[in-house]
Amino acid sequence: MKRVAILCVGNDCPGLNAAIRAVAVKASELGIEVLGVKDGFEGLLKDQLDVMTKTNVSGILHKGGTILGTSLLVPEDEEQMRLVQKKVEQYAITSLIILGGRLGVRAALNLSKKNVPSLLIPATIDNDLSFTDFSIGFFTAVENVKNALDVLHSTAESHHRVMIVETMGKPGGWIATVGGLTGGADYVVSSAEPFDPDDLLRKIRTRYEGHKRFSIIVVESGVRLPEDFYRSLGLSQEVPAAQAIGSFVEKNFKDFGVEWRYTNLGYLQRGGSPVAMDRLIATLMATRAVEMIKAARIYHAVGMRGLTVTEVPYSETMLNVRAVEEHLRSLVKLFY
Repeated sequence: MKRVAILCVGNDCPGLNAAIRAVAVKASELGIEVLGVKDGFEGLLKDQLDVMTKTNVSGILHKGGTILGTSLLVPEDEEQMRLVQKKVEQYAITSLIILGGRLGVRAALNLSKKNVPSLLIPATIDNDLSFTDFSIGFFTAVENVKNALDVLHSTAESHHRVMIVETMGKPGGWIATVGGLTGGADYVVSSAEPFDPDDLLRKIRTRYEGHKRFSIIVVESGVRLPEDFYRSLGLSQEVPAAQAIGSFVEKNFKDFGVEWRYTNLGYLQRGGSPVAMDRLIATLMATRAVEMIKAARIYHAVGMRGLTVTEVPYSETMLNVRAVEEHLRSLVKLFY
């Protein structure tokens, strides 16, 4: 009998449980045993594995996070990889099924060099992996950003303020751009393109002169701003970009009496029940992964091209960053 072990690597995201559920159900249909690994590779090295059945995964589809837990540990050195190899042999595991983003990719590539069999299912709210259009968790994160911007619109308009909203998603820019587009942001600053301070000033000034006495600016966490931008404000480059942009707005709009407020959405973007699209792509990719193991096709990542599941052989190019597409960056600017 074939036996798979499923584990999560890296940060959690909505939709992981949908994938875990799909693996257990599909494996049961195909006569494959499933071991659920607690807390990623940390749990594997500590022998924290349990047999998973359809009963174990009943009722988890709507739950955020992961019932298995996760960790940031990636087997890197010879000793760690040797220990993982030993555990895979000890438990007679046909293949690992790794759920994760960039850390999951690194783990899969490292272990493939030691002939440790695995399949990778992309799961990251950042949606920046080069081999797939969509990653599990992205759609829910964008929905959370959209909802936050909807809420902030009313208080921004009531008090005539500039609201600076910080999102996750560096360096691909997907969450800031798509979240800003769907949430009606008045400006988006992301790592996907250079920041133009003068353009931002023009857009805000135009809004105030046109009696739109508020603005919502979405800023991707960790975006790099020019050194002279910080210098002109007398700020250290250690100051988060979102707060530096707020200070810049305050300095340049004193005559308008403009106030600004800052909101970091933080982990709110990663939590909560997964939206329908994340449940769908998680189910599509996870069931395909089990079918591939049944057919002895390992050392592959599954991905999405539209709503079609793809199979991508492991390669170092999987670590390439896929920045948000230019046509989406242009589209969000249409509404500034």
